[in-house]
Amino acid sequence: MDGFSPDPQWQGKATAKVAGPTADQAWSLLGDFCSLNKWFTSLSACHILEGSNNVPGCIRYCAGSINKANPTESVGWAKERLVEYDKVNRYYTYEIIESNKGFGRYKATLRVQLDPAGCLIEWSFQSDPVKGWSEKAFLSFFESMTRGVAKRLEEEIIGTH
Repeated sequence: MDGFSPDPQWQGKATAKVAGPTADQAWSLLGDFCSLNKWFTSLSACHILEGSNNVPGCIRYCAGSINKANPTESVGWAKERLVEYDKVNRYYTYEIIESNKGFGRYKATLRVQLDPAGCLIEWSFQSDPVKGWSEKAFLSFFESMTRGVAKRLEEEIIGTH
């Protein structure tokens, strides 16, 4: 992920196995840039503000209940630009362009990979330090979020509850 100066920054990667569903089945759901609220339960909204969904340059708005940077505000929100979208290799990269959640520069890639037991969700990021979070706490949250997405995919595709 380019575009960052050599200033101190955070980066991380979380992976979660999804038992049962194939990578193509998972991508058919996760590959929708504006479906994040279906897989990340603390988000109440995710919709297109500009451009066409899944087309690089489009901007989505995501809002939800988590906002450690501004705890007095009931909603944390971010506007995110799709930077790259690759249907064949099952990944997209996006960046936060505006937020009230303490983010400066932030770029992430969501990828669905093949795995013998089903598929693997890989979510990686690079960012400036995020206001209201320690790096360790943010990484833990990021890993938990990725596991939660994998669990919701299993529930949706193979009906495990």
